Amino acid sequence: MSDLPRLVPETSHQSSPRSQHDFSPSCPFCVIARTYSPISPLAAAEDSLELDPDKLEPPSFVLYSSAHVIAFLDIMPLTRGHVLVAPRKHRVKVGDLSPDEGAEIGRVLPVLARSVMKAVMPDIPHEEADYNVVQNNGPGAAQVVPHVHFHIVPRPPLNYVTPPRAPSASKRKQYPPNAQPSGHKRTMILFGRGMRDDLDDDDAAVLVEDMRRCIKEQWVVSFSEKREAEVSDNSKGNGGTKKGAWKV
Repeated sequence: MSDLPRLVPETSHQSSPRSQHDFSPSCPFCVIARTYSPISPLAAAEDSLELDPDKLEPPSFVLYSSAHVIAFLDIMPLTRGHVLVAPRKHRVKVGDLSPDEGAEIGRVLPVLARSVMKAVMPDIPHEEADYNVVQNNGPGAAQVVPHVHFHIVPRPPLNYVTPPRAPSASKRKQYPPNAQPSGHKRTMILFGRGMRDDLDDDDAAVLVEDMRRCIKEQWVVSFSEKREAEVSDNSKGNGGTKKGAWKV
């Protein structure tokens, strides 16, 4: 019997006052958040020990961990690279988020979406990549774990083959755009539903490292653009202090 903490699914979907329910010991997402401390996305790409998946049983593959937000691979993914983005504190429904928590998730979702697509489909530009960002509230809306989370679900082209990790000088393979789904399939894709498989731990270990590297790259670009904008504002006499600065 392993001595590692186990992730036990919580069943209550009742909202609670934020101040009274920041952590739920029966919530697997709370356990993940408490196990993995915040770490700069610039350091996470290099420090694999801090985000070691084997700190929990079953393993948790964390790609992003900040003071307010944590992101990790879904244990039963719809597609390869299916990621969950959640607030660090226990919030059951999106309406339970504080303004700061909601704003922080909103800031990092675009960065994480671009990074996940780059890691999963490295030879397809973001503007050509298809993916879902889905968020459910309550059992009637298909929320399984009663802790707010956003699904990022890659939708690669039919018969997509992940290219080798080693860079190649050859021209990237061209895939036809995904067809617009119809009927029952359209509804399933729209709401992020479908057949699920158990996460392949060996593949996940490689994929999450690629995601952390892509997050670092995207973070540097986003942060640099933000700093340039602030410098520009300062030069116009608008002051140097901005609300809503990135939290690393």
